Amino acid sequence: MISKSRINVVIIGAGRMGLRHATGIAGMAELSGITLVDKFDKALEAAKEQIQGTVNGKKFTFFNSKDFSGDKEPYDVAILASTAQDRLRDLELLRERGVKHFLIEKPLGQSYEEVINLADYFKRHSLDASVNLNMRLYDCFIELKRDLAHLPQLKGAKTITVNTGTIGIGGNGIHYLDLLYFLLGADEARLIAGEIDDELIFSPRGEQFNDFGGWCKINFFSGNSLLGKAILSISSQSSVFGGWEIIAPYGRIRIDELAQKRINTYRKPDSQLSLHRYAADYMPADEINISSPFLGDLTKKWLENLLVGKNILPSLNSSLPVHRLMFDWLEKNPQYNGKFPIT
Repeated sequence: MISKSRINVVIIGAGRMGLRHATGIAGMAELSGITLVDKFDKALEAAKEQIQGTVNGKKFTFFNSKDFSGDKEPYDVAILASTAQDRLRDLELLRERGVKHFLIEKPLGQSYEEVINLADYFKRHSLDASVNLNMRLYDCFIELKRDLAHLPQLKGAKTITVNTGTIGIGGNGIHYLDLLYFLLGADEARLIAGEIDDELIFSPRGEQFNDFGGWCKINFFSGNSLLGKAILSISSQSSVFGGWEIIAPYGRIRIDELAQKRINTYRKPDSQLSLHRYAADYMPADEINISSPFLGDLTKKWLENLLVGKNILPSLNSSLPVHRLMFDWLEKNPQYNGKFPIT
């Protein structure tokens, strides 16, 4: 818990993600100020223009990364919204400013070795870190997790398929892998098979970055119990934003994130028919609306909870299994030797 009544926040990275974090928390009365830091002056100028009129009376300060090294202002919370390169250098500078609580964008590094080194740094210096795997904070997925656990038609092993386009394994695929852990209540996952597409996915964050597509099959467990399996296809050759399908013993759920629809098809709860009587005793499909929140609001929710001693996002250590799973998948392409140009 942060004991101070007024806190100072610094955000490393003034691009799209950094601005989302900044505008999300700007209205919090507990904040004394927000500092945005970026190595590109153009990004800082764009951030200044966009933030005008949305500051809610909050003091904003802007620094180029070179100038920030000479800043002596103390900070309580840091949000790392920059690329996955050189994070240890940023951490050392922020620790000198007194920061003890961090929110870090995923992925934590470009290799699993970098992720482990980051975790070791936080442990060595007794720092607190949360990872912004925030799909588990969406109301629609919290409700879905509850339904998967408690509706009688959905109890038992599940098969989940995702078929989508160029969202990228490093950019968004890791969100999906974490969400699968969350929805199924799993504590272990095993990559059974997979492949990485030959074609790279362009990254708007610079020519030194790329992302990857491919397919995989994963089994999820709680202890020795198989909870379900997932088959993911993230194509590097399609612009489609695809959907989810969940098959349970007596029910089917389809999710269209783009149309913001969830379609449920369940067998009648009092049916006496056996499992092999497929498609029998099913009720008409039920369609409900779902919504994706403004991501800055989730940052605000995380920080509000942090102020009362509660972390609602995965800790750095608890995110290690999903990072290991992502790199196991990426390493199906051996030409990068375990380090990938993702961000």
